[in-house]
Amino acid sequence: MKRWFVGVLLTPILMGVAQADPAMNACILSKMATSDDTVTVGDIRAICSADISSQKQESFDPVTLPAVKRAEEQTISLDGDDATSIKTADGSALTRRLVLEKSQSNNPFAFLPHRPNYFIFSNNVATYNEAPFEASDPGNDYDFQPWESKFQISLKLPVVRGLFNNRADAFIAYTNRSFWQMFNNDNSQVFRDSNHEPEAWLSFANDTELFGFKNSLINVGFNHQSNGQSGELSRSWNRIFAEFVVEKGDFYFAVRPWYRVPERDSSDDNPDIEKYMGNFDFTSVYKYGEHSFDLMIRNNLRSDNKGATQLGWSFPLYKNFRGYVQWFNGYGESLIDYDHRTNSIGFGIQFSDWL
Repeated sequence: MKRWFVGVLLTPILMGVAQADPAMNACILSKMATSDDTVTVGDIRAICSADISSQKQESFDPVTLPAVKRAEEQTISLDGDDATSIKTADGSALTRRLVLEKSQSNNPFAFLPHRPNYFIFSNNVATYNEAPFEASDPGNDYDFQPWESKFQISLKLPVVRGLFNNRADAFIAYTNRSFWQMFNNDNSQVFRDSNHEPEAWLSFANDTELFGFKNSLINVGFNHQSNGQSGELSRSWNRIFAEFVVEKGDFYFAVRPWYRVPERDSSDDNPDIEKYMGNFDFTSVYKYGEHSFDLMIRNNLRSDNKGATQLGWSFPLYKNFRGYVQWFNGYGESLIDYDHRTNSIGFGIQFSDWL
């Protein structure tokens, strides 16, 4: 009933807009038919504006594109309240992601993508770490193969929106990353390791700018990561983290330092994990048309540097499927290998990106 009433009120406006911008009119009507009742007209216009801007971007002259983006700069309300808004150019990849999440998250049973979701076939050009398996089960010849599949499933759910005078939202999330010896028929195609990562955090909207870079979000939360094993194969740790998300147009980066929650020596499966997994990570993403390039650097800021680097490239493949190439070099690709250097490269399919 509410949607029909809003449609009646908007009809005269849309008839006028249709003559000026038929693409915008068609998009608004389409989004109105599928959006939740709590999604505002401002949200719908923001989404349509970003879609149309993205479609036109490839046809713009590179010299005039910055001027066009500046001319299209506007304030976008993320929750229907003027107190919570993000001022950005229409082409901002991060803001478009936030608006889309807001429009899709009013269903309490709808999970949103958190980190990238993918399935890739990877080849470890370094040697596999069989030492913990041999210690757990002496005499068993695991004979891991260099080719295996790696997949990640990462989902989040907004728990409460509009906290602290509409400046913060509360989220919970779960990420699973598994390493499957799917080609290893002699070893029963075992899962070499599966890492489980539940977390909860508060996300604060921010608009501090410096040299054109805007700190859009500050996230503060708790993170647990473990591989669900016992004995010699058990790996786990808990962290309190803060994450600072910065954007500029189609470029995004996040710095996430953390503090490991201490454990009793008798129950600590990996007391030296910080030496290899570090105490912060840096993630950056650049969107170029339909292509996305990501970089992750993890470091311990010590003279005995163990850290890790990961590079990724995703590109259109077929409809909602994207091709994905990923290279990882360093420590901690999986928890079972937190103290063993891995050098792997893989190709597969990505179902959702960072942005």
